[in-house]
Parts: sequence; C-alpha cells; structure tokens
Amino acid sequence: MRKKIFIFLLFFSVSYSGEIGIYKPELKNLPKEYSPVFLSFLLNSFYNVESFKEENRYQYTIKPTFSSIGGSYNVCFDVYKNSKIIKVVCSSAENGEHLLEKLLYLAHKTDILKSKVQFEKKESYLKVLTFSKRFENQMKVVSHNGDKLIDYTTAKKFKGQQVPHITVGNAIINIDTVILNGAESSKILEYLLSGYKFKGILIITAK
Repeated sequence: MRKKIFIFLLFFSVSYSGEIGIYKPELKNLPKEYSPVFLSFLLNSFYNVESFKEENRYQYTIKPTFSSIGGSYNVCFDVYKNSKIIKVVCSSAENGEHLLEKLLYLAHKTDILKSKVQFEKKESYLKVLTFSKRFENQMKVVSHNGDKLIDYTTAKKFKGQQVPHITVGNAIINIDTVILNGAESSKILEYLLSGYKFKGILIITAK
C-alpha cells in the first residue's frame, strides 16, 4: 500500500507543476531576435516561473504578445488559470526606454507575477559604428522594423572619450535616425530591460 502511495505521489509531482508557465513571446512587426530577450527577462525577473513545457501542468500560464505600431511598443499578457483565460492586461510604451517600467506594471497587474529583481538605474553611451558620413546632433535609434529603441538624444563624433558605453555596428544613418539590424537592436533592448538609460550617441565613421 505504501508503495502504491509513493508511486502516485511521484507521478503527481512530475506531471503537475505549481509554477507559472511562460509561453514563448509572440512578436508582431518586431525583429525575431527580440523574442529570446523578452523571454529571458520574464524568466529571470520573477519568482516561480519557467518556460512553458507541454508535458507539464500549470495552475497558471501567461502568453505574452509584443508588437509595434508607429514605432511604439504594445504589450499584452494573456493570463490563464487551469487552461482557462482569466485576465488580459495590456500597456504601451512610446519607446524602448519606457519598456521596463511598463513590463513591471503589467506584471503587477497580473496578480501572480512577483518581482525578484531590484532594477537599478544605470547610464551609458551608445557607440555606433557606421559607414554613413553625415548625421544630426540629435538622433533616435530604431530597428529595421521601425520600433523606436531610443528617443532623440545628443549625437556627436567619437573622439576617444572614456565613458561607459556599449557598441553596435552595421548601422545606417538616415538624416536623424540610426537604423540597426535585429541582432544589434536586440543588444540595446537587453540593456534597456536591465535598467540602462542612454545619455547620448557616439558616432564612429568607418574610413
């Protein structure tokens, strides 16, 4: 009898998970490289969550959707309890610099996601490698899909300044806009979701 009870409890513990299952984010009009960045943020920032697995049973699951319209970001979390939808929470951010704040707000609105990270505000410069020769003194940064990662900020030529920075390459400059491919855009997104703000843009023009 004890053996049967043990087998039953073992089967139950394997087949049922009390954790929150997070689906792979659905993206609309955003670079595909953003998906693992958003998923990593959700998995690493909150208690009792894991990447959704078909073989597991969850009391709660969340299906996140990220989209871009006119350069802004729209985010929705569809919240399910025992496979039945119980809540949909949505918000928008005019640029990537507001995404972290909006995501934490949405997490709170789900009533089930509890933050385990204290995000500290950090500042850095963005160093941009480009073949473009001309640029304005105020520039924004977008992905090739048009979503606005960084709003207008001071841009100037890099002259060896020793400042905290991250570097992106393969940039195209169109008047007042730095356009990046998906891989480079996702690097900026990752920094923004860890609490960074960009004080300015430093341009390095290839000869």
